[in-house]
Amino acid sequence: MEEEIKVDEKFKSAFNMGYRVAKELDLKTQIIKDQEKLMPNSPIHMGMQQYIDEAKQSMNIKKNESLNQSMNDTLKRKKGRSRGKGPSL
Repeated sequence: MEEEIKVDEKFKSAFNMGYRVAKELDLKTQIIKDQEKLMPNSPIHMGMQQYIDEAKQSMNIKKNESLNQSMNDTLKRKKGRSRGKGPSL
């Protein structure tokens, strides 16, 4: 049986606000240098960090897909080239 985890509504609201702010600003890095050390338990900053981490992970996935596609395209082009002087089959 799964255990239900209850989250304080104030914490949840602040976390979601931080996430929405980071999304609206399209943050790539933290606003404040060493933010985790200054405010380790701030729900707003935790929400912002969650968005930043998800955005980085999404970017990495897109880059990997793009690299795989370009490698596939390169291999297809190499296979289609003729090695001799005559017409290719």
